[in-house]
This record gives sequence, C-alpha cells and structure tokens, in this order.
Amino acid sequence: MLKWNDEYSNILLCYSDKIVHIKCDDNLMEYLELPGNGAVALSRYIKEGYKKYKNKDLEISEDSLAIEILAHVYVDKFAESIEKLSNKLTKKNENEIVQVMEKIRDRTEIIDCGEKSVDSNRFVWNMLSPFSAIIYTLLGKHA
Repeated sequence: MLKWNDEYSNILLCYSDKIVHIKCDDNLMEYLELPGNGAVALSRYIKEGYKKYKNKDLEISEDSLAIEILAHVYVDKFAESIEKLSNKLTKKNENEIVQVMEKIRDRTEIIDCGEKSVDSNRFVWNMLSPFSAIIYTLLGKHA
C-alpha cells in the first residue's frame, strides 16, 4: 500500500525503495501551469524528500526526473484533449479513439520514477537530459 503525502503544493508523492510515485492529477497540472520551471523545482523537492524519508540519495538527476514528469503530464493532457474532441465529433463515448486515450490516461495516472536498476525506461529520460534546456524552453511557462 502506497503512503502518500502532499507536503509540496498539494502534489501527492510517495517514496518507495529506489522509486518515487507522483499522482498525475489536477494539483500537479495546476502546479506545472504556474509561471517558472516547476518541474525542476518539484524534482529538487522530490530528491530532498527522498533523502529525508529514505536516508539515502535518489539516483536520478533533477533533469531526468523533471523531463519524465513533464512527458507523463503532457501525454495525459494530450490524451484527455483527444478524448474530449473525439466525443464531440462522434457523439459517442465508447469509440475506439476514446478507448485508446483512456488506456493512455490510465497508464499516466501515477508516474513511477525509478532508479536505473528498477526502472526499465530510465535510460529514455537520461538520454533526454542533455536537451533539458531546449525542452524547458519549448514548454515555456508550462515546464
């Protein structure tokens, strides 16, 4: 059972061994929509919180963590937008596009950010880290 806390801007976080779980909900979305680079500040807080709760460092860089958060959040937001558009165009709630988008949103509901030894896709976020400045610039105030 995950033990959640919302000490940082009401964003739900849970610290497990080598993994941080982040609830991808309205609180997280609203936080990231504030001006400034919220994902990096959140990543910094997560790393500090992990050290506080687990008495060891989380072996994920701030940029790798921030990029993973942003990717999950905006894929979720994209899927939600496509669902709404598809419902308006087809007037049906159960069309194929909506079903696919619901599956995507189910997979992004909780963001599991793990260290390389336990997270098989950590290499993706690590490979994108050198491009963090470009990613943050492209997302502008939404980063």
